[in-house]
Amino acid sequence: MGQTLTNLIDRFDIWRSKSTAFSEGRNGVLLISSGGIGDTLLFRLIILRFQTLLLPNEQLHLVIRQDCSQVAFLFPKDIQIHSIDYPHFIKNRTYRRTVCRKMHALNLRIAVSTDHLRHPLIDDVIVRATLAPQKFALYPRSWPKYDTLLKRNIKQYDPLIEVPDHMEHRLIRWWHLANEICGDVQPVPKASLPKAALPPPAHLERDLFMLHPFSAVKERQYSVKIFQEILEILPLDCDIALSCGPEDLTTNPEFKMLLDDARVYVDMCSFEYRASTLQATKLVISIDTSVMHLATLCGTPTICLASAAHVIDSIPYDERMIPKNVCFLYHDMECRMCLGQCSHPLEDNRYPCIARMDTQQVLDKITDVLSTLILR
Repeated sequence: MGQTLTNLIDRFDIWRSKSTAFSEGRNGVLLISSGGIGDTLLFRLIILRFQTLLLPNEQLHLVIRQDCSQVAFLFPKDIQIHSIDYPHFIKNRTYRRTVCRKMHALNLRIAVSTDHLRHPLIDDVIVRATLAPQKFALYPRSWPKYDTLLKRNIKQYDPLIEVPDHMEHRLIRWWHLANEICGDVQPVPKASLPKAALPPPAHLERDLFMLHPFSAVKERQYSVKIFQEILEILPLDCDIALSCGPEDLTTNPEFKMLLDDARVYVDMCSFEYRASTLQATKLVISIDTSVMHLATLCGTPTICLASAAHVIDSIPYDERMIPKNVCFLYHDMECRMCLGQCSHPLEDNRYPCIARMDTQQVLDKITDVLSTLILR
């Protein structure tokens, strides 16, 4: 179904729903956070900031992508979470209408789309379906495929919140949004969660280290050779978890050689179980993924092997939010902040900022961190 036709049908459905709109008694606040699992983890740090919008006895609602429900256990129990299958929402008219009617039935007072990169056929539709008297959002980042619809949808918000022209970390953008619509300025939260928000830490018999080398975008992955060299400098008497998803070793068979080391085992556990294990882990070495964010939030010593593509937007964390337990390593390039739209030929089937990373710099940093750890 084309963008224009989908948009027209959405508007007709919402116009028709106005005949059953609630005239009084609107209450509650809806936040929409449409990023991936890593973004959802970071949004957990800022969500309580929006509670100041609530009137007495009002409910705070949060819309997230269905795959992000894996980390819903970290959110306060008094927040009502609605997980939506975004691809199904786009493709299936019946599912789309069902979700919109559910949002309408909440009878909300305020609806907030929190993302800078906003999808006009998902985020804007959900906000519009609520018929909330107050609707807020950031001024959207340009998205050539959808810019026409995004501009058309601007008028549904009152007002749109402007963001600085220069690139900022996504949590800082959420912070600006919260400051504007809540009416006061609070400190930027640190990328750390209190123990009370986490599951109980695991009790381990041996020191545990964790490696997470996998990305959904293979060009962002460091070579297996670097991780082989990392194994050589980790303690001999320890366990090493190779964190991965169900298909990672199938699509990256070269990493199976790491399992030849008797210390290494495959870890495909849930995020909730991993949050428990991470609190007892000595060191996490991960590329820029949700596992890295979760480890940081759990207070685990963490080294992130990143790319230059998402510098500032994702890594390194803004100095106002970065805790002491994480550090970020990447090969800097003039084309930094490309957001994954690499303009260079691949090198060794990787982005140049990945392929050119100095392995010795990585090993030296790990050695430095190891010297500070208390091991069995």
